[in-house]
Amino acid sequence: MDSHNEIPGLAPGRPERRRRMRRANATTMRAVSPLPPPEEVFADWLLSVPHDADLEAAALSKVALIDRCGSLHPDVQRLRTLLAVVAGTSAGPTRVRNL
Repeated sequence: MDSHNEIPGLAPGRPERRRRMRRANATTMRAVSPLPPPEEVFADWLLSVPHDADLEAAALSKVALIDRCGSLHPDVQRLRTLLAVVAGTSAGPTRVRNL
């Protein structure tokens, strides 16, 4: 193989070994991927919901989206908690409208 067709870092004829991924802890995740504060994201989401929309259903769809992504980022988990409170059942009406 000539020098401009070789892949840097790989020895010819040697298979590439797969790296084993380690699960990052909360501190590492905050340092690597800083996100806006969950309360700010929640407020932005709340303001983006149309005034006649069902807040419970909108929050449930966002909780489901977070659950499908399976993010372990602590800030995403806090955002999920805020959304779950809106989506949860309480002593109030079963359907909460954004007024």
